[in-house]
Amino acid sequence: MKKNYHHYALLLSLFIFIIIIYLPGINGALYYDDIRPLSALSKVSDVNSALVYLFSETSGPLGRSVSMLTFLFNAADWPTASSTGDISAFFLFNIILHAINGVLVFGLTYFIALLYRGRQGSNYWLALATSALWLVLPIHVSSSLIAIQRMTGLSALFVFAGLLLYLYGLHKQSLNIKIKNNDGLKLQITGLFIFTLLAMFSKENGILLPIFVLVLELTLLNTVKGIDHRRKLRVYACALGLLIILIYLAYSSFNHNSILQGRDFTLLERVITQPKILLEYISLAFIPDITAFNPYHDNYPHVKNLLDSNNAIVSIVLFFTTLISAITLRHRYPLFSFAVLWFISAHLLESSVINLELYFEHRNYVALFGPCLALVFVFMKIPKHYKKLSVVLFSIYWLYLVFNLSMTTQLWGDPFNASRAWFIEQKGSQRAAADLAYKYFNRQEPKSAWQVIEKQVEDCTDCIHSRAQALLFSCFAKEDKRTNVHYQKLLTLAHTARKANAVAPILAQVHKLINDKVCTSLTVEDVKKLNTELLHLPDSAYNKKSPYIQNLYSIALNERNREEAIRLLYLAWNDQQDQLIANELVAMLLAAKRYDEANDFVNNRICKTLPLNPILANIELQQCLVLFERVTNTLKSNLKH
Repeated sequence: MKKNYHHYALLLSLFIFIIIIYLPGINGALYYDDIRPLSALSKVSDVNSALVYLFSETSGPLGRSVSMLTFLFNAADWPTASSTGDISAFFLFNIILHAINGVLVFGLTYFIALLYRGRQGSNYWLALATSALWLVLPIHVSSSLIAIQRMTGLSALFVFAGLLLYLYGLHKQSLNIKIKNNDGLKLQITGLFIFTLLAMFSKENGILLPIFVLVLELTLLNTVKGIDHRRKLRVYACALGLLIILIYLAYSSFNHNSILQGRDFTLLERVITQPKILLEYISLAFIPDITAFNPYHDNYPHVKNLLDSNNAIVSIVLFFTTLISAITLRHRYPLFSFAVLWFISAHLLESSVINLELYFEHRNYVALFGPCLALVFVFMKIPKHYKKLSVVLFSIYWLYLVFNLSMTTQLWGDPFNASRAWFIEQKGSQRAAADLAYKYFNRQEPKSAWQVIEKQVEDCTDCIHSRAQALLFSCFAKEDKRTNVHYQKLLTLAHTARKANAVAPILAQVHKLINDKVCTSLTVEDVKKLNTELLHLPDSAYNKKSPYIQNLYSIALNERNREEAIRLLYLAWNDQQDQLIANELVAMLLAAKRYDEANDFVNNRICKTLPLNPILANIELQQCLVLFERVTNTLKSNLKH
């Protein structure tokens, strides 16, 4: 009993230690992916608005409602016009979540060891070492210190918890001396199905949970006695899940037709670049580079021609050699096979053919569990006369990782110095340059902000987002010649850019500078022309027209041009049937005394297509009825007079 008490105390100490190591990071900043999904928290004021927030997220096809539910707990922490909020609360939640996941990794490893190695006293230490190693990998910082990556942590929580339930169910089954028994069956089913759904609705890659079960069953658990009953059924069920995912990936490949919207790389270029990235992930995970861990990888160089890249060829050959070896040698070297197949399976969605950005560190959050477990198992197999030396070497290496993790969290907790370091590290990154420029600007150093962006457009001449920022900052700095250069370049890029959705807010800022007489080298007509040109870009998820229509609408309102404002609202409605647009359009039509037109719009145009989600459909229908009643009452009042 005393021994177990000490075991629990050590695990609790590790839990607290990880939180302490991560605490400097709670002073960090929000990043580009945080703003859109989290800023909507400011609109949450009642049950209806909370439901809209919960079910309206578009980060993934399933909506990620479980993750969005947890963000509702932080609604009061989001900055508003009347409050600065408390961004650190988002990070603290994520840090505690990471520590909890470490406890689940401990439990998961313990039951894997129990089934794979039998009941041994070293199983506890093996599980503790695996958890300790996984928890302190600096590459995981982006999963905890980027607010929106709570989605990654939550999905992992349900994956690890589901696998733990599944393994505990197998353990209970193995304890029954009867060959055929149902002990642990409910736990296995719950872990496999219920927790897969919870993981998926946190983030879509939670669907990989059955694939992890398949990897375990075919490698470490393949020869375990006592769980043979229903083994084929379990394997075939999980293999069916793998087949469905592979069919989906194949469909996605053919559906893209080699062209990826909003990217400067093709499908083939993405695929041949990924093996190189996977090797880089592994290298950075266990041999960390502090400044390499950052939110900005939009400048990652893709492989354009395989024959021109020896690194890519070597990476591809090594990838397939390792994969084939792991499959064919899984009976002889189950630990090796487990580590390889787990890592590759975890990257099956995000690092394959789906149209995502090339590189993100948080994709390794679940993936690195396999290599960590295998590494610790190998240490445990070292002969006894080298055992003390191996423990010393492992402890030194672990402390080396702790030191790097501490330095990384401290850097992330110092947003300004972090931005400067990342701007140097990520040369050519539009996001890194924008982040540093705005930080200089907020520190009342507009000249430095302008110099950062000027350096960026030298490194990336066709980056439309950076070029728009260069226009903004040069205009503010009254660098008239450079402003004209950037304006002309933007007119050219307005016809060729693949991804220009972040340009519209910058042009809105330029318009404000012109109105405030700060920018004198441009006119409102110049801004109108640029917004109009950008409307002609091919419409895609990365080139939305509505933000530019909004800019033109704001200009029309500023010029008190009601007819143009109404025209633009119709254009916006045709592009995006949004209730806010409908409300604004009806208000403008009524103000213009175009009553019949307003009546026709509410009767024949709105609420014809409702969301599939019944909760959102009901809320939108109520809003439409309010709008309909408003028009009806206005018409009645007009008839009386």
